[in-house]
Order: sequence, then C-alpha cells, then structure tokens
Amino acid sequence: MSDIEKKVTEEAEMPKDKKKKKKVLAILLPILAIFLALVIAVVAFVAHKFSLIDFDDNESTTINPTQEFVDKENIDFAEMDDATGNDFREILKNWATNGGEKMSNRDIINVLLIGSDASAEEAGRANITEKGNTDVMMLVSINQIEKKIKLISFMRDSYTYMDQFDRYAKLNAACANGGPAYLVETIENDYKIEIDGYAMVDFDSFTQVIDVLGGVNVDVPAYVANHLNKGVLKNNKIQNGNGVLLDGEQALAFSRVRKTDANGDISRVARQRQVVNALIEKAKGATLSEINEVADVMLANVRTNISKKSIISYASKAITEGWANYEITEVTMPTPDTRYGYSSKATAWIWVVDYPLAAQKTQLEIYGETNINLEEENRKTAVTVVGGYVSKKTADN
Repeated sequence: MSDIEKKVTEEAEMPKDKKKKKKVLAILLPILAIFLALVIAVVAFVAHKFSLIDFDDNESTTINPTQEFVDKENIDFAEMDDATGNDFREILKNWATNGGEKMSNRDIINVLLIGSDASAEEAGRANITEKGNTDVMMLVSINQIEKKIKLISFMRDSYTYMDQFDRYAKLNAACANGGPAYLVETIENDYKIEIDGYAMVDFDSFTQVIDVLGGVNVDVPAYVANHLNKGVLKNNKIQNGNGVLLDGEQALAFSRVRKTDANGDISRVARQRQVVNALIEKAKGATLSEINEVADVMLANVRTNISKKSIISYASKAITEGWANYEITEVTMPTPDTRYGYSSKATAWIWVVDYPLAAQKTQLEIYGETNINLEEENRKTAVTVVGGYVSKKTADN
C-alpha cells in the first residue's frame, strides 16, 4: 500500500469528532493569524506615533511651597459667621485628607480626559496644561468584565480643599495651579477612586479632529442654536433639531456654552458628553486615512502621564476585547442630591458638595460596590451646614 493510500485509509478510520476538530482548526488558524497580524499592526501604528505625544514623566505632584496660588474668584465666605465658615471648611478638609481609602480594580481602567484652552503654540510644549482653563474634566471608566464604558463629568465649580496649597477653591483651579496630575490627585481625594492617568487635549485639536471625520451629529435645542447664532457662531450659524451635523467650530461652541438656561454648567457637561459620544460613533466608521490624520492631529496636541507600555496595552485590548462595542452610559458628579448651589457675596457661584455621598455614588457607578459607610448618626455634611446657614439667614430676614 502506498503512502497516499495509507493516509486516505487513516483519515477514513479517524473518529468523526477528530475530523471536525481538524476542519475547525483549519478554518480558525488562518483567521487567528489575520487577527494577530491586525493587533500587531495596530500596536506598531500606535508605537510609531509616540514621537508626537508630550509625555509627562514626572509622576510627583508635590507643589513648590513658594508657589503662589492663583484664584481669580477668591471665594472667601466672609459673609458667614466664623462658626459656620470654619465648620464648612473643616468638613471639606477632613474628607479630602482623612476620608478613607481609594478604591481600585485591575479590570477597570480609569482615564481622566481634560480639555484646555491653551494650544501647544500658546503655552509651549512643556506647559500646555498649566496655562488654560480646564472646563472639561471627564473620566472615561472602562469596565472590561461588564463590557461597559462610563463617561463621568466632574463639575468645574465644585468647591474643594487642595491639600498641598492648604487652600479652598473650585475644582478647575487644581490644574491651573498644580498641573493635570494634581487635578487627578484632587479628584481622587474627593471621590475616593484611583485614576490610572490623564490625557489633556487643547480645544483647537478637538475642532480639527471633528472636521477630519466630517463633523458630528448631535441634538441641538432651539434656544442653544439661537444663543450661539447671535454670538460666537454669527458667521457660522447652526440649525436646531435632532441629529444636526456640526463642524468642528460649531461642535466646540456647542460644547462650551453654558449661559443658555438655568442649569448652566449641568447642561454644558451633558452637551460635552453628547459630542464625545457622537465623536466615538463617527470614529467607528473612519477610513484608515482618516484615522491616520486624526492620530497626527490629536497626538501632537496631547499631554499625558500614561506610559508607552500602558498605551500599547490599551490599544491591544481595544482591538482584542472590542471596546468600540461596549455599552456607553453617562453620569454627572456631583449628582443633584449631593450638591447645593451657593453664591458667595453674589460674586462667585459654587457647588457645595456632600463628598461622602457623592464619592459613594461614584464608586458604585464605577465598581458596583463601595467602601464608604454613611450610617453615622447625625452625619454632618458641607451641604447641611451651608444649607442650614442659608435657611436661617432667609428666615431671619
């Protein structure tokens, strides 16, 4: 019997399940090889773009003790009696410095996206983040087990304690004074979560990316369109309605405007998340040429403290685990039941925050569990102190 005849005979005598396995392997192996090649190509593409990125290799957030704290609004609560003001500030300080352990989970990746006014040309590559206002502070939380992405917007006017300056100010003052890494640290202290890194992008590159992708589709209320068309977009007017296509300039104006309704910054952060969501959807259908152009524009205007190794790991996981297909949900922190609006001498608006409750809610949103116990009797919060003061003052008048 020839060798060929022996092989035919052996295959004929082979059990059916083994034959099926061989056929499956014959189909799967080429597919796996192609998939592996795709992952390698993506990783190589990302690694090739590293030279464009401004990496912040200084992990220390220690502030120079002689550095002057810049606070344009300088909220001092001088109108409050000493007992109320001191009580209020002490609650914020104790929570930020001694409020408990931060939560983390190796299957959940938390990256803080920061939007800055400063362009690379204006601020200089080394200082792109410290010069501009940080009106966008959005946590992208990727849960690889539940296959979900949470977009959590932090309110810029949240009043907080900044330990290294021993000062109280709005949240967006953290980056202006201590840089993006210090903003990350401040949010971690307030909300008791661990953030894996930040990525800061200036608004100019944001508009360019949207234009490269052919615009984004968002829902534009009539009152927002009317407000913008009378002001910053009078020469590039937008339409109102559902699924309106906006170019980069229009999308940026739509994301940043806040003096259009009584909700102010609450409505603004909701619009920001809407644009980010629309941008993600548009990017899913981008061509290779568009992806390359977007990468060149975006990465040249990014500053981050995420390591090259981690970026490669994230890029690989995004492909292998299908992050583009994860369910996306949106949250604003602090939530309505954890914040109290207050104006100091009618000169500056702030959100007084019940940080323990807000932190608990944030942990539950991200991790599905919390390490914060709120079952203390007569729990005093910044909200109850300031709210009680305002109620008493109103009653006295």
